[in-house]
Amino acid sequence: MSIGAEVLAAREEAGLSLAEVSSRTRIRATVIGEIESDNFAHCGGDIYARGHLRAIATAVGVDPQPWVDAYDAEYGTVAPSATEVFDSETSATPVRRKGANWSAVMAAALVVAVGLVAVQIASSSDDGSRTTTTVAEPTPTPTSSETGATPTDKPSQVAKAERDEVVVRVAALPAAISWVQVTASDGSVVFTGQIGGGTSKTFRDKNRLSLVIGNAAAVELTVNGQDLGSPGESGQVARLKFTPKDPDGTSG
Repeated sequence: MSIGAEVLAAREEAGLSLAEVSSRTRIRATVIGEIESDNFAHCGGDIYARGHLRAIATAVGVDPQPWVDAYDAEYGTVAPSATEVFDSETSATPVRRKGANWSAVMAAALVVAVGLVAVQIASSSDDGSRTTTTVAEPTPTPTSSETGATPTDKPSQVAKAERDEVVVRVAALPAAISWVQVTASDGSVVFTGQIGGGTSKTFRDKNRLSLVIGNAAAVELTVNGQDLGSPGESGQVARLKFTPKDPDGTSG
């Protein structure tokens, strides 16, 4: 029994139509139909074919590993590494530039403020005719210790993004997987790897974030609190750039 025949039998046993499986996996119904006919030409390569088989297996309620093993034995090649998938995007090893040591600056500012308060209190004690004035200590403003994007996995921070930075959250669909590369405005690659199985990652930068997303239909984007949905179709590679003033993004 071929892989496609097993996929077809499992879908029919689950009582699901092509459209229903497509809706659950975000894989086009035509591509699912081709897989059931042992045609993997439009999957976009081995890595996406394996991802499609895992997503379909999850949707119809079967173990995906036998399908993946059978595919590797009959069609597959050695899976590429993340570096091999995105080596065309980076020609040199980026160097993250260090910014000013703002923690030391804020500490010095606090010391000066406390000194002013002490001087004011001493002066008021020496001259009883003077009205005591309370000098409030400044509240430190949290800043990043370095330039570039700072990844975080807290979705709530996306909605709180300030206008002077861009915040992008990449969330994978429950039964899907995608390769993602994120580059900061200084040219440093802050993330390269898989995001899948309902997990998410959030990235921040003062000026710009550039994303390369493989299997674009497998993820959904939230940019500066705005839900943009999936950036493309199944098997499609999406290239996007986002700035603090441009939540809609620009391709290329």
